[in-house]
Amino acid sequence: MSPITFLKEVREELSKVTWPSKEEVIEATAGIVIFCIVVAVYFWALDFVFSELLKLIIEK
Repeated sequence: MSPITFLKEVREELSKVTWPSKEEVIEATAGIVIFCIVVAVYFWALDFVFSELLKLIIEK
């Protein structure tokens, strides 16, 4: 397959792609950011609790 043929086929396939709208991209990005914040807070809370428990164990 020649490079020209390959590029033509790539262009043809890309024309078949259904691209998301701006609103869909914004909603998906917001959802991902919120999810990341929730997961970060969850792990922070776990770290805090386990750190405090470890301090209690070590002090005894």
